[in-house]
Amino acid sequence: MRNRVKEHVFALDARWCDELEEVLFSDPVPNLYSIEHYWACPLPVSSPRIPLHYYQGFVGCERDGRLCCVLLLGSNVVPVRLCGAAVEHVAVEHAEHDVDSHRAEAVDAPTPDTPALDTAALDATALDATALAHREALAQLLLQVGSRLDSMFGESAFVMPLWTRMQELCEQSRGGKSPLLQMQQPSLRDGCDHRARVLSERPNQPLLYLPPEKDLARFYAVELPELPAHLPAPLNPGESPAAAFQLSGETAGYARLATSADLEELLPAAAAMFTEEVGFDPIARYGEGYAARLRTLIAGQRSAIVTDVNGRVIFKADAGIVNLDAAQVQGVWLHPDYRGYGLAKPFFAAAAQVLQHRYPHLSLYVNDYNARALAMYRGTGWEQIGQFSTIIFER
Repeated sequence: MRNRVKEHVFALDARWCDELEEVLFSDPVPNLYSIEHYWACPLPVSSPRIPLHYYQGFVGCERDGRLCCVLLLGSNVVPVRLCGAAVEHVAVEHAEHDVDSHRAEAVDAPTPDTPALDTAALDATALDATALAHREALAQLLLQVGSRLDSMFGESAFVMPLWTRMQELCEQSRGGKSPLLQMQQPSLRDGCDHRARVLSERPNQPLLYLPPEKDLARFYAVELPELPAHLPAPLNPGESPAAAFQLSGETAGYARLATSADLEELLPAAAAMFTEEVGFDPIARYGEGYAARLRTLIAGQRSAIVTDVNGRVIFKADAGIVNLDAAQVQGVWLHPDYRGYGLAKPFFAAAAQVLQHRYPHLSLYVNDYNARALAMYRGTGWEQIGQFSTIIFER
């Protein structure tokens, strides 16, 4: 197989700052993860002299001297721009037009008569030779990264075409030396099944945005439903004795900002959320790094929680990625014991209000099959502005 990586892909250095910033900040809400990385790790003065599959940072492709593809490379990969994807995205929008009315609000029941959209079928006719070469080069690069990949996520228009090409290259190179293929475990169907390393494919994840002017108080300033006697009652910060979290004034309903004193209770709650959502225990994989991440969120006043009267965290939501006055909400979780009692909406609305004190522009993305979560978000004023996709890999 022809190696297109050296031909087309390069690490972005300081010469590309202006063009990269134009890409990132032209639409900051879906690019918050990449923007946060850009501020934390500026582009190097000159391109590093190491193989790209060992590099962590922004790489790209150029067309006529202009940046046309951008990929944030690391254990978590984010395709920020993909050559030709804008053409595909328009085609996808037209193809989806006929089925949108059936899908938009049908969060509680499937629509079996609605035809599935085959975005891959739109691919070949929309791209020129340069776009195809760039796509193949980036797919080859990710296959070379192989076992170091944790996930690939971002806007669907960029993630899914690249993921499709990665799978096609795996099929073509069966028996070859791709690190991704070397990780495969034999299956009954195929001893070299490229999907064996994929923990989860989530192609449809609505990207939602909460306009700052939305009135959230009407959702959290309500009397909570009666709970079974064996469940400790949620603690209302406004009615509790004076404490450190009250000094900040950042409370709403039953939600408040977490403090360092909450870490011991917050850690198992955060780990439970991660395990439910992603499929593996973050403490087992990341060790002390996961607790350090929580300490960072707490220190930055980016974790909103609800506790019961005994101090146990029963609800949490984080401003996981931030830039200026915008944040992407992550880690939304309600303790299993408290589910089914109508608490998710008032707790989440209150937590969003707390986070909006510092970050007026909130966004999040959610799996389309999570009907209850979608209904709750839309029911509290969140609006869909795009679509994400996530591919999670096994280690």
